[in-house]
Amino acid sequence: MDDVDFLLVNALQHRPRASWSQLEAIVGGDASTLSRRWSRLVDSGLVWSSCFAVSPGDPDRPDGRLDSAVHPLTGVLAMVEVYCTAGSRESVIAGIAKTPSVLTVECTSGGPDLILTLSCPSVAEVDAYVAIELAADPGVRRTRTHFTRTFFKEGTSWRPGILSERQVKALQAFPATGIDAPAVPTRLHELVINALAGDVRRSATSIADEIGRSVATVTRAIGQILHAPWARTRVDFAHNLVGYNASVMVWFSVPHHQLEMVGAGLALMPETRMCCSVVNRANLAVTFWLRSLRDLDAVETKIARAFPTARTEERWLLPRFPKRLGHTLTPSGHHAAFVPPTRRLTAGRS
Repeated sequence: MDDVDFLLVNALQHRPRASWSQLEAIVGGDASTLSRRWSRLVDSGLVWSSCFAVSPGDPDRPDGRLDSAVHPLTGVLAMVEVYCTAGSRESVIAGIAKTPSVLTVECTSGGPDLILTLSCPSVAEVDAYVAIELAADPGVRRTRTHFTRTFFKEGTSWRPGILSERQVKALQAFPATGIDAPAVPTRLHELVINALAGDVRRSATSIADEIGRSVATVTRAIGQILHAPWARTRVDFAHNLVGYNASVMVWFSVPHHQLEMVGAGLALMPETRMCCSVVNRANLAVTFWLRSLRDLDAVETKIARAFPTARTEERWLLPRFPKRLGHTLTPSGHHAAFVPPTRRLTAGRS
C-alpha cells in the first residue's frame, strides 16, 4: 500500500460509501483510478469492509458509548481465553473460525493460546457454547470467559491518522442522507445490514435483487444505516503487512470508581485500537496497534503517569489474527473469506 492507498482507506473509514468522484479532490487522482485502486486492494486481500448491528449507547450519554447489553442482533459479547493442548492450536482455529458467533480469533503470546470475541443472544448461550461446543474440541484444554461491559473504543472508530484536518472536514461536509433513521432497526434494515455485512460498498441494485425490494427503498435504508446509532460500518486492512508490526493486549486492574475515567482516557490514545471493561479482577482490556514493539515502553510509561492506579495484570503480544469481525485471514494476514457473524435473514422470513 502506498500513500494514496492509505489516504483512500482512511477516507472510506470516514465515509464508507462515498462515490469515487466525491473522493477525487480529497484523495487525489480521478474516479476511475480510485475505483481501480480499491478493487486492487480488495482483490489482493489487503483491505476488506463490514457492516454490523450494535447495542445502542445510552441516549443520555453525550459520548454515545456502547454498552454491551442484550440486543436482538448483536446479543451479549464475551472475550474467551482458550488454552490448547500441545500442537493443536491450528486445528482448534480451523474449527472455531467457521462458527458465526465467534466474531474474532486472536493468537496470543501469553498464558492462553487464543483469545476469542464471542457474540450470543444471552449470557446463558455464551456459557453453553463455551462449556459444551468449545469444550468438545479435543484440542481445547481449558477456557476462561470475560463478559464485556462497556466499550470505550473499538476497531470501528480507530483511524491511522493519515488524513489532514482539512481533508476530514471536507469528508464531513459531504451531503448527509439517512438522518431520519428510526430509533430501532426494522426488518428491512436487518436485511440490508446482512447484505452489507461482508462488503459495505456493495451496490444497492444487487441488494435490491437479493431481498426483493426496490433500489430506491434499499438506497434510503442504506443511508439510514450509515447514520443510525444501532449500526456500524468498518474498513479494515492487513495492519501487520503495512507497518503496524506489533499488536499488544494489556489487561489492567482499575479501581471501580475510576474505571470510566481511565477507560475514556485510554480510548483517546492514538495507539489504542480497542478498550473495554469486563467482569473480572483485571477489569479493563486494551489492545494497542504499534509500529514497533519498542513503542510499548513509551505507551506504558505514559499510562503509568496519567493513571497511576491502573495496575497492569497481564500483557500479550498478538502475533496473528485468524479472524476479525467475521472475516477469516490467512497466516500472513491477508483476507481469505467472510463468515457472516449473525444468522442471515432471508426475504421470506416473517
